[in-house]
Amino acid sequence: MTEPTGGAPTPPPPQDPGSWQAPPPTPQPQFQQAPVAAGPAPGVAYSDLVTRIIAYIIDAVLLSIVFWVVGIAILGGLLLTGGVAGAIIGFLVLGVLYLVGSAIYFIYTWTTMRASPGQKVLNLETVNAADGATLTRDQAIRRWAFLFGPSALGTVANFALGGTSIAILGTLVSLAALIYTIYLLYSASQSPKRQGFHDVQAGTVVIKRMA
Repeated sequence: MTEPTGGAPTPPPPQDPGSWQAPPPTPQPQFQQAPVAAGPAPGVAYSDLVTRIIAYIIDAVLLSIVFWVVGIAILGGLLLTGGVAGAIIGFLVLGVLYLVGSAIYFIYTWTTMRASPGQKVLNLETVNAADGATLTRDQAIRRWAFLFGPSALGTVANFALGGTSIAILGTLVSLAALIYTIYLLYSASQSPKRQGFHDVQAGTVVIKRMA
């Protein structure tokens, strides 16, 4: 008989395979929005991103309807009178028209109605972040430039370069504009007041009037 203090070590008791448990999974990093801050005044809340995106979709539809009604008339006239060269000029005119039309649409409505038509439908307002005042023209221009400028330029590039041997440049510009838009959404999601990079640059904030 082997003494307890010597000889071969006693093997560990067998484990029941049914009782084995896998180690807990390593938590993966996940995207999380910052908590929303309390509204700046009673009955007023900072707008969530989903509502703002829906408002923009409404504005985009309204702009597209007007743009294509006017654009088809212009493009058709130039195509009939100038042939292929007229069509190329027409596409360039359409791009510039979209750029100018978008600027007028948003800058005018932000400074006169405190909201774009799409925002109005959802009880949203774009106001001065410091005191809730109506945007000045300079603020509205800065906000439009940082919010829609890159995507509008991408549209102009696509219209101007489409059908040419360097059309790939228009596609690259549009891709860069898309990446920038994603960054704006991310920056807004990380702000307690839901201020994106464009809002910070213009000193603005989007609020929602509660019923």
